[in-house]
Amino acid sequence: MPSMYEIYEKHSFEYDELVRHEDYQGNLYKTLQSLFDFSGKAVLEFGTGTGRLTAMYASSAEKIFCFDRSSHMLEKARQNLLEFEDKINYDLCDNNQISSLDEKGDFVIEGWSFGHTVSDQSVTYTEKADELISTSLGRLKEEGTCIIIETLGTAVDTPIAPNKPLSEFYRLLEVKHGFTRVEISTDYRFESVEKAADICGFFFGAEAGEEIRKEGSLIVREFTGLWYKNV
Repeated sequence: MPSMYEIYEKHSFEYDELVRHEDYQGNLYKTLQSLFDFSGKAVLEFGTGTGRLTAMYASSAEKIFCFDRSSHMLEKARQNLLEFEDKINYDLCDNNQISSLDEKGDFVIEGWSFGHTVSDQSVTYTEKADELISTSLGRLKEEGTCIIIETLGTAVDTPIAPNKPLSEFYRLLEVKHGFTRVEISTDYRFESVEKAADICGFFFGAEAGEEIRKEGSLIVREFTGLWYKNV
């Protein structure tokens, strides 16, 4: 099983294949559309990856700034979002460099990216989580909205933060910074059990793949948290 950063640098195709099967009921898209109006707005997105989240609002937004630490992932995003190329600007930016940016947006959004940056910190994850939240809020225009999207567990029966750093990250969002939390079912659905086991095993480890084979289901349960704040 490659590390997440190895995936970002070398495996955009495999990553895209995984997320293509995610949220087969479209619940995240429905939530975004019901809560937010991106029409005519400027959006800053951090940790763009292959552009799956971007595609959920790109048709409405006026201008999008897509940032990621990996040029490999951004190139795949360009391919996936080709129909929106006239309104998207792609740029390399590590999550630790957000405060150095000049751009501001009506929306700042990130998906499944800050969590990795927070979890990378062995001791100072609380400080890093607080920094990411504060710098994101600082990139908003007046009356803007910040949207944070992170995992609440894969192959679990109830929504839960997978580790202590993420639990602290989510606590800071809600308790210190006043974000509203929305829990969303985003189950994966695959064409076959074997494909589910192979793809999930590549990303989540051989044990996860074997458990899927044992259960024999095309569906892999997943929960996603969406936190938002209007300023």
